[in-house]
Amino acid sequence: MDAISRLVESLGLSDGADDEQALALLSIHGRRAVDALLQAASAAEPRRRAAAVTALGRIGDPRGRRAVAVALADRSPAVRSAAATALSGFPSESSAARLRGMLTREKDPEVRVRAASTLVELFLAGTVEALDALLGLARDKAEDRRVRVEALKVLSALPPSEARAVAAGLMDDPDPRMAQLASRQAAEGDLEGGPEVAAALEELHASDYFTHRHAASLLSSMGEGSLPLLVRSLRSHASDPAACARVASVVREAVLGRERALAPMLDGVEELVPLGLLVDIVGGSRDRTALYHLKGVIDRLESADPLLAGEEPDARRMIVGKAHHYLARAGSRVAYDALRRVLSRRDERLMGETLLAVEEIGGREDLLDLLAHFGREQGWMKQRLRDAFRRVQTRARVKPDDPIFQRLDEAGKLLLSEIRAELPGDGKEPRARRRQRFVDSP
Repeated sequence: MDAISRLVESLGLSDGADDEQALALLSIHGRRAVDALLQAASAAEPRRRAAAVTALGRIGDPRGRRAVAVALADRSPAVRSAAATALSGFPSESSAARLRGMLTREKDPEVRVRAASTLVELFLAGTVEALDALLGLARDKAEDRRVRVEALKVLSALPPSEARAVAAGLMDDPDPRMAQLASRQAAEGDLEGGPEVAAALEELHASDYFTHRHAASLLSSMGEGSLPLLVRSLRSHASDPAACARVASVVREAVLGRERALAPMLDGVEELVPLGLLVDIVGGSRDRTALYHLKGVIDRLESADPLLAGEEPDARRMIVGKAHHYLARAGSRVAYDALRRVLSRRDERLMGETLLAVEEIGGREDLLDLLAHFGREQGWMKQRLRDAFRRVQTRARVKPDDPIFQRLDEAGKLLLSEIRAELPGDGKEPRARRRQRFVDSP
């Protein structure tokens, strides 16, 4: 018997400490252990099934996804608990849906707590579809307190105004513990720097490079702790783009690889120059939870926020286009409906960033809108629209005689012929981009 087989055979036979050691070693073996664990997941002993399911979740190999999902309906609460936790190893919309389904029938409070905890983890990993279920659990006064408290942890990852709105609805909850937690979440903190930090903020704008660099190094070394002060400084210099750029460069240094700490602060920035710079910083992140906050920026700017109503419409559209592009580049469709609304506007010129987003995640229904914009543009943008139309058509596998083109009037049919026409020196269709792995899909 090899080492993997011995470890799998030992699962569930002794105390938890021995199991934990075996699980750690199986995680090191990784994919090589999956076949043996799949067999153990259907063993007669519940403890062994639970341990095998736990190991499959820690390894996260796609072959183990179905066994973990099946275990959500196991007759043993211990196995169902293990499965609920193990699904965090398979972050996807499908996993969130399975946990929502389990919660509709699950009676055991311990299992429900595990499910709520995993939904929070899924949301933090970028599966935004987990949010509605979590908010439903937190607001359900008939739900077990432990489940509600667990679900409420998602508020720390939401934009501040959204988190405060949810918390405000729970401040009069009949459960005093929930009301206390909600009240704490709704309160806003304030960070004040000492004299050294205040001086550094001023010296960021010094004409002497070495003075500026010393101040920037001090502030960036504070990491996340300097963010409230830096964002406040950005906003106070909103009328001076050069000063804003200097502050933003420090923000970028301070949060490199930790953009999730900055993302919630987007919600409190109303001035367009600082907001655009912060969107660029968050948009460069690979953290899907950080990127989710860009949807809040899109929704706010697209909702004709009274605080921003007088600002330059082109600047607003540019920020919205950038946010769409960053989300689409990561394969996220969380703001796709908003993207389609922007694309459907025939009275506005299309931003280049918006077009890039459509190229990444656009589909069949977007082709007619692209065609309409093609008819109004000139020069390089017209050619970019031609390329985007062809890429979307190729990726969506839309044939030239697709029924969608029958909706066109005579003018539209002429445009369709023009956009399909080959230009001199253009001998072939542009190649379709490699299909994105959508972060919001299984």
